[in-house]
Amino acid sequence: MANTFYSYLAFITPDSNASLIALKNNLETFYNKSETADKPEIVLDNDQIELVFKDEYRLYIAYSQEEYVNEEALELAEEHELDWNENIIDKAKLQTCNKRFEIWGDDDFDMDYFNDSLYIIEQIENFDDVIIFSIQ
Repeated sequence: MANTFYSYLAFITPDSNASLIALKNNLETFYNKSETADKPEIVLDNDQIELVFKDEYRLYIAYSQEEYVNEEALELAEEHELDWNENIIDKAKLQTCNKRFEIWGDDDFDMDYFNDSLYIIEQIENFDDVIIFSIQ
């Protein structure tokens, strides 16, 4: 994943209730209740959600369950102790992950959409058994 803005990997354990459709619904509910002025259009197409803002800025959430997902989960379990928010990770659970959400955004040098990237992470954290890493 060569994206530099708001890049996260959210590994989904086999026991997790996370799904792309549920995430889309949760994001729609969040933005409908939010007092945020610039509410994005939230589009689900195949295995990806796009949040499209009025100025055409986009945040992306892709769902992946390719073989490399578990390979990278094993590597991260070996190399890291903490998740994106500096919480201790459950390495045994991470090692079982075969699917994940991949989150990134268009270039945003003024960080106008930083909060929106955190809203996405917040919604993902609401699922059970998801382990999130920030990718630099």
